[in-house]
Parts: sequence; C-alpha cells; structure tokens
Amino acid sequence: RGMMDPIIIQDEETNATVVDVNTTDRVYPPEYEGHFSRLLIKREDILSRTATLAKLINVNYEGKRPVLLCVLKGATPFYMNLLEALQDLKQGYCTEYIRVKSYDGLHTTGSLKVVGEVPHLEGKDVIIVEDILDTGTTLSHLIPLLEEQSKPASIQVCSMLVKRISEPQKVEAKYVGFSIPPKFVIGYGLDYNELYRDIRDVWIISQKGIDFDPNNLP
Repeated sequence: RGMMDPIIIQDEETNATVVDVNTTDRVYPPEYEGHFSRLLIKREDILSRTATLAKLINVNYEGKRPVLLCVLKGATPFYMNLLEALQDLKQGYCTEYIRVKSYDGLHTTGSLKVVGEVPHLEGKDVIIVEDILDTGTTLSHLIPLLEEQSKPASIQVCSMLVKRISEPQKVEAKYVGFSIPPKFVIGYGLDYNELYRDIRDVWIISQKGIDFDPNNLP
C-alpha cells in the first residue's frame, strides 16, 4: 500500500500544447486580468485527482478514522474536496486545522510560525493536508513539532501539488496530486501576498501579478 505517482505537469518549454491563458471557459475576478502567465491545472482535473487520492486513503485506512489536519489557509479548497471524496467512499475521519507561515512573498523564509494552539492528536493516525510541497521547510518543522507536542500514532502527508526543484525536498508526501514545474503558482487556495485564493484553477503568476499593488483594490 505504497505511494501513488503524481500526475506530471510538464515544463512550458517541453509542452507543445500549452493552454491559452485567455481561454474563455475559465472564471476569475476581472481585477486579475493579465495577472497570469499560464493556466497550469484546471479545477475539473483537481477534483478528479482528489477522488483518486481519496480512494487510496480509503484503502490504506480501512477500519480506521484518520485525523485530517488542514494546513491553513492555502490547503482549504483541496481539503474540503478531499473530505467530500472520502464521504462518498463512506470513510470515517476527524478534522483538525493548523495555521503556519513560512512564505514571505515569492520566497520561503526558512522558518515556521504556528498561529494558535497545536491540535490534540495523541494516539491518532494523522494525515497532514497541504496545498503545495516546495522545499519541505514548513513540514520539516511542523512534523517534529506535532510528534513532540501531540504524540500521534502516525503522520503522513497529502499534498495537492509538489514542486520539482533542484535540491532534495526535506519531506516526502505519500499522497500527491500533481508534480509541477518550479514556478510560483496561485489559485485554488494558493496566494501571493494574500491575493488569488479566490480563483478556481491553478495558474502561474505573471510579472504584472507580482507587481500588482493590493491597495488598488476596493
């Protein structure tokens, strides 16, 4: 009952069928026009992949009630879809939430801030649900913290995205949706300085999006 290989999203240079970012069937707030350089993953594909991951979790946790620990805020849409997919399979679970911060703009800070209390997880089988696994810095701090303070029976990681980077990742996810190029992505819960969480798909941010001043919004 091992890991499932992620769906590979190719680098733009090797992808002959890059999706036109102006495609008319995508929905997003008008103030974000021009803020994307490439549509990376459609919502429909995320939902389909989430259902597949739920089936694997259902097999691996047969007869158990894992605690699904949502890492706020970014993982929320993926987390809610995963819960619904598990409900469809009649898989019992418990829910917990934790908020951490390791990003400052485009770059990881290399440190971790936990906002609020650490959940009580003693003796529980825990699945940490993340939006994206980049360097693994966040989880490399969070997992030891949980093991020390909460003493769970087991910890696994489920991440919607894993970014392909040149350096070895500090943490490995057992359940992964998509492997993506080393670009800064937004949408479907993923933000850039608290913007773009309100987009249904996953995009690569453009320079206009990076330079945009949130103070210009109403």
